Amino acid sequence: MEWVSLASTIVGGGIATASAGILDQRRWRRERGDQNTESRRSLYVSYLAALASARHACRVAVREPDPDPQQHRRAVWEALEACTSLRYELSICAPRYVVEKSDDSFRRLRDLRDVVTDGFSRDSNEYVTGRRRYDRAYQDLRDAMRKDLGADA
Repeated sequence: MEWVSLASTIVGGGIATASAGILDQRRWRRERGDQNTESRRSLYVSYLAALASARHACRVAVREPDPDPQQHRRAVWEALEACTSLRYELSICAPRYVVEKSDDSFRRLRDLRDVVTDGFSRDSNEYVTGRRRYDRAYQDLRDAMRKDLGADA
């Protein structure tokens, strides 16, 4: 009888240790996934805010008459430049379908910047078309980010 109780104690300890290890591994994976999701969420928010800031700089440049157009041009270029590093960071951290939408919205914003810096007015066909293209691309990017983060689930 002594061997049976000793064997059952060893088997029970082995089962307990294995189940604790499995639970710890699952918890670690879940926490790691949560950290990755939170990291992407933070990056997405920063990138969307940078895009919105650059878009605002374009809006200000075409709406406010300024005796120094170089100042507006410089502000628009600097605002778009702030998006560049976040765009590269996003390109290595996000899924491909988000990166593709990110690249598209950046290109549409760059096109809008070019229209603004070329001196077109806010009522011009070029500006209105560029703005609409950018707005669609920006919405598509937000939708892709929401999908990646599981916000639409």
